[in-house]
Amino acid sequence: MNRSLAPAAVYGTARNSFRASLPRHVLRELPSYEPEVVAAMRRAEERLREMDVRSEPVDLKRITMQDLRDFLIAYCACFMAVMAFIA
Repeated sequence: MNRSLAPAAVYGTARNSFRASLPRHVLRELPSYEPEVVAAMRRAEERLREMDVRSEPVDLKRITMQDLRDFLIAYCACFMAVMAFIA
């Protein structure tokens, strides 16, 4: 059989044996959004662009010893958690 003349793949079919073994509802298309939802998402994106959500840049001269202690405590706690997970 000439594969170049074969019809285009029908939605829900699979050439892969694993995908062919999956139930049909797993391979269905994602739901499309309703127009009201799309409009609301666009408005939310526009409002987010307009908002100034960035914080002030960090002034390295204002870092205190307590900031360093807090960082080291968090760093050591994460390091110990990773080491416990690996061990």
